[in-house]
Amino acid sequence: MNIDDNLTVDSAGVVQCRHCSATIGNARTDPLSGALQRVRPAADAGPGVHADPSHYTKREIVLRQAFCPGCYALLRTEIVPADEPVFRNWRLAAIEE
Repeated sequence: MNIDDNLTVDSAGVVQCRHCSATIGNARTDPLSGALQRVRPAADAGPGVHADPSHYTKREIVLRQAFCPGCYALLRTEIVPADEPVFRNWRLAAIEE
């Protein structure tokens, strides 16, 4: 089953990259556990992030990204407070035991 343009999951719950077939994680527990994680300053997101977040909050704001370990396809991007957990977590109920 295709999850999105980058990820697919098999009947055993193994999440794989649709581009290179690298194993990314398990849909029942942590679908992106094998992804490469990168955390950088929010301004590194590009020209769409104009203002310094420190003008609006005392919390550090970061750019979090997850990539396929095989072909480096971008799997997730978030601009979030550094002290908060990942916002976009998911698991597939259709294959849960």
